[in-house]
Amino acid sequence: MSKSNLCFATIVLAVSLTAITGPLSAQMPPPANPEDVLANACQGKSYSPYAGRGFPNRPMWGDSHLHTALSMDAGAFGNRLGLDAAYQFARGEEVVSTNGTPAKLSRPLDWLVIADHSDNMGFFPDLLAGKPELLADPTGKDWYRRIQAGDGVNVALEIIGKFSQG
Repeated sequence: MSKSNLCFATIVLAVSLTAITGPLSAQMPPPANPEDVLANACQGKSYSPYAGRGFPNRPMWGDSHLHTALSMDAGAFGNRLGLDAAYQFARGEEVVSTNGTPAKLSRPLDWLVIADHSDNMGFFPDLLAGKPELLADPTGKDWYRRIQAGDGVNVALEIIGKFSQG
C-alpha cells in the first residue's frame, strides 16, 4: 500500500470510529460524589507548599537576550559595542552608542543576560578590523569593502544566508 493510500485509510478509519463511538475525550468525567472520593483518598493533614509563604512584591527589570558586537548578526547590523559597554549600560551608566549618540537608561536594570552566538563568535569584529587572513579570501575582501562603504546590512543578510545553507 502506498503512503498516500495508507494515510487516506487511516483518516477514513479515524472518521469511522468517531462516527460510531462519538468524540473521544482525553479526560474521565468527574465522579458523581467528588467530596466522598477525595475524603477517602486524602486522609490526614491538608498540604499546600505555598500557604503562608511571602512572595517578592517588587518586579525585577532586565534583558534576557542581548547581543554585543561579538555576535555576527548584531555586529553586521551595526552594533559595535562590546561586553563592557553592555554591562555599563545595564548598570545605568551612560555609554556612547555605535552612531555616536550618548545613551543612558532611565533606571538601571536589575539583571542582564548577554546571549552572544557561539557560531562565528568574533568573526565580525575580525572582518571589521580587516584581519589579513579574512581579506586574503575574495569573499572576505568583498564583504569588508562593502561594510566600509555602508552596506553592512546586506552583507549581514548574505552571511546569514550562506551560513544557514551550510
